[in-house]
Amino acid sequence: MDELNPLERVEYELTTFIRRAVYLDQSERKIGFLERASYLLLRQLDEFGPSRVKDLADSFKLDISTLSRQAGGLETKGLIERFADPGDGRVRMFKITELGKEKLEADKRLRLERYNEWMDGWSEEERGLFGEFLTRLNRGFVD
Repeated sequence: MDELNPLERVEYELTTFIRRAVYLDQSERKIGFLERASYLLLRQLDEFGPSRVKDLADSFKLDISTLSRQAGGLETKGLIERFADPGDGRVRMFKITELGKEKLEADKRLRLERYNEWMDGWSEEERGLFGEFLTRLNRGFVD
């Protein structure tokens, strides 16, 4: 691995990380109780507040039908609720419920514990830099 140029190394390590994360998410060692898509949708609504279906779909680079299906499952479980957009009653919006916030916080705690284990031995500075780099990389996907 050391002979790879820096970009090849990033590509390889990210691809490996994604593969392992997907495996872990589908295994008995899964972090928390929420599926990854559900967790992300709840995080989005919790952090940014109520949102239109189209805006959520755009944010996750999903088609509206896929996002609607995911949201419908969360709505059935009482984790989010649908309501009419106050500015345009024809448009539907979603917001996280109190139960959704509780489930999200429980999963978030478990995820943070797991990442803390994985990053044992990393300094706060290293963790901060890694977070900054991941943020920049994620922004590159949407810019």
